[in-house]
Amino acid sequence: MKKLVVLALCLMVLASGAFALDKAAGGGLLFNSTFTNGSVSEAGYDIDWTMSRTGFGAFGFFGLGRFFELNLGFLYKNPNELKITAGGQTETYKNGSDGMDLEDSAALQFGVYGKYPLPISDMFVFFPTIGADFEISLNDEEWGDWKWWHDLWIRGGVGLDVFFTERMFLRTHAIYGVAIPVGGNDDLGLTIGHGLLLKVGLGWMF
Repeated sequence: MKKLVVLALCLMVLASGAFALDKAAGGGLLFNSTFTNGSVSEAGYDIDWTMSRTGFGAFGFFGLGRFFELNLGFLYKNPNELKITAGGQTETYKNGSDGMDLEDSAALQFGVYGKYPLPISDMFVFFPTIGADFEISLNDEEWGDWKWWHDLWIRGGVGLDVFFTERMFLRTHAIYGVAIPVGGNDDLGLTIGHGLLLKVGLGWMF
C-alpha cells in the first residue's frame, strides 16, 4: 500500500511538472486583411457593399496547458476601398481619393483558442487551431452614415512553434475566419465579414 502511495505521489509530481512546462507566455506582431459586407435598399434599388481593411498591431498570449490559449491584441485597421454594387453595376472607391476619406480605426482584440500540438521533432511543433476573437472598436468617428462597428470572429487555421532552446520559441499563426459585425449604424445593413489573420511572436515555456 505504501508503495502505491509513493508511486502515486511520484506520478503527481511528474504530471504537475509536465503541465507547468506546457504553459507559455509571449507576444509579437499581427497583421490582418478583412472584408465587411452590407446590403441596403435605397431609392428602389438593392445595394450591396464591401469594405476592405488591413490591420497592423501587437498581441500577447498566455497558454493554459497544452490545448488552450488566451490572446490580447491591439491594432489599427485602415480602410482601403469600398465597392458598391447596384443595378448590376459595381463602383470602387479608394480611400483617400474618389471622395472617400475614412479614418483608421483602433481596436482591442480579446480571444480564446484551442489547439492540438503535433510534435514534428524536438525543434518543431505543428498545431491546428480554432477559436474566437472579439474586436472592440475604439473609434467613434462618423463619416456621413458610417459609424465603426465591433466584430465577433470565429477563426481556424494552423500554427508552428520553432524552439531555439528547451523553453524559448518562435510562434506563428495563419488563421482565417468569418466575422459577425456588432453595432455600427442600423442603416449600414451590416451582414458578415471574413478575412485572414497572421501572427508572429516569441514565447517562453514555464
